[in-house]
Amino acid sequence: MLYIFQIFQTIGYYGFGTLSPLVLAQKGYNISHSLEYIALSFIGYPLGALLSVPLIEKIDRKWLVSASAFGMGVFGILFGMGTIASMIIVFGFIYTLCSNIFSNAFHVLQAEIFPTEIRATATGAAYSVSRLMSGLMPFILLPVLEHQGATTMFAIVALAMIIVILDISLLAPRTTGRSLEHIENAYDDAPPIRADGVEATK
Repeated sequence: MLYIFQIFQTIGYYGFGTLSPLVLAQKGYNISHSLEYIALSFIGYPLGALLSVPLIEKIDRKWLVSASAFGMGVFGILFGMGTIASMIIVFGFIYTLCSNIFSNAFHVLQAEIFPTEIRATATGAAYSVSRLMSGLMPFILLPVLEHQGATTMFAIVALAMIIVILDISLLAPRTTGRSLEHIENAYDDAPPIRADGVEATK
């Protein structure tokens, strides 16, 4: 589940920050205007990180990841379709807002689903795949941007987010309000373990 997630989430999370200046250049904006619009859009990153704090505690992490991935897909396409500055800034801002809620939620989720003794190895190995994918991503998306345009490129990003949503919603366990022992036992259908170490009844 986590390897599939890390391959495809990279396209959505890092694709926007890496390629959005090129998207605006492809739309005909000069460098100064492109940087101005992107800077305003990037305000969503810190605000999304701040907003994620109460959301992560109130909404189950797997569903928060799925919902924010859906927002990234929708607003990425709208950003790609934007033809005026206000649309580009607003949709870019909402995209980055969603993406940092997404990022914070999935980093918490991936730390919760593995036992302590293998957590660093399991999450680190999967995350290394996302770093490899980030290196390959420009070679995948740039030709699409050049030949098919920004809307098609962000449609591919949206498709990657759909795969992420299906992966997480179908395969990830619920974690919010549950102990690590309970989550671990859920994988093998064993009874949950109470805080005092005694096996509890289902």
